Amino acid sequence: MVKHNFFIYSNIGFSKKSAAATRMLYYARAIASKECTVYLTGCCTKNILDSNFIEQEPNVFILRENSMLLSFWGTFSFLRRLSTFSKEKKGKNIFLLYPSAIIYTDLLTLLYFKLYNKFTVFYELNEVRKYSSSYQSPMSFKRIGYSFKKLIFKSIFTISQPLLSFYDGLICISTNIDRYGKKFNRNTLRIPILTDVGAETKTSNKTYFTKKAFNIGFSGSIHPIKENLDDFIDIIKKLTEHGYTVSFNLCGSIFKTYKTSFLELCEISEELNYYGFLDDLEMSTFLSQQDLLVVPRGYTLQNKYGFSTKLSDYLNHSKPVLVTDVSDNSLYIKDGENGFIVAPDDSELMYQKLVYIIDNFKHLKKTVEPNAFKTANGPFNYVNYKNALKDFLTAKK
Repeated sequence: MVKHNFFIYSNIGFSKKSAAATRMLYYARAIASKECTVYLTGCCTKNILDSNFIEQEPNVFILRENSMLLSFWGTFSFLRRLSTFSKEKKGKNIFLLYPSAIIYTDLLTLLYFKLYNKFTVFYELNEVRKYSSSYQSPMSFKRIGYSFKKLIFKSIFTISQPLLSFYDGLICISTNIDRYGKKFNRNTLRIPILTDVGAETKTSNKTYFTKKAFNIGFSGSIHPIKENLDDFIDIIKKLTEHGYTVSFNLCGSIFKTYKTSFLELCEISEELNYYGFLDDLEMSTFLSQQDLLVVPRGYTLQNKYGFSTKLSDYLNHSKPVLVTDVSDNSLYIKDGENGFIVAPDDSELMYQKLVYIIDNFKHLKKTVEPNAFKTANGPFNYVNYKNALKDFLTAKK
């Protein structure tokens, strides 16, 4: 049997907790075996040696130290080091690029890895980067500097998209991205958001809920526009005005320009509670203590093509979820069966759905909670993609 070495690399480090690191670790676990060794490698400024890696799990190695390289030559030097390291390994080498906002890595991968070294290189397509700023303020003559930067950003990634055709294949996170990717490269594999159903769920004795209230939870990046949080907070206030005792509990990193106003709002609003950035143990504790978990995103081009990774973790905690009908949510969430779903950007529908859920929660949870876990254990369980992922990456061209 042919020995394979897989190198998952990026300008984003994999040694620290992030959505990118978690997803790529699931890939590594799915691929790894006695015949397949996986190396998760973020950019670094030193020679890459076996001694620089930690064996996270059998045949899964993660580079200890990573550096965000912003320069062309720094990125090129990293790829040369990775190339040298890979050539020391026996067997067939296969590369998977996890992209970042640094376009140098993409361009140099094609020039140095594909054109010069003739390496087999795949591409993780989890967003359409020209739309990744679609939730930000529009361009305006009143903000010339900001508008110019946004125009350059969008133009660069629009021009670079046809380069996807030169990769050996694309791994896509959603059906919309899969359709988009196929415009440039017919060899695609769709793998949705993932979770680890087999992992032991540990909790602490800390409290992240309000007693005698209906607790609604949100975790992850706290961004007012991307996550539609301002509108959702208004709906929470409307619920309290109509006599419902609810608590909206949040944790995660706050978007920097929103931080001051958000924290001030939490100070004056009894129904809002912010618990900061939580580690894995406390995150699991937080999620397990909520009655309902929400992803209230509105419609933006970024949200259309992306897929919120928090949904799979919500379901893995056997919790009812309320999501909006963006991206692939409706493929997996069936209203009233394994969760709840409403149209995006419709505050009245969201309010009415919350009223229905709260009024009927004891009855609804008996069906929804077990079905939520079944969904996590089915289409979102990374183990179920072992064969598909390995076959896609090792298929003979």
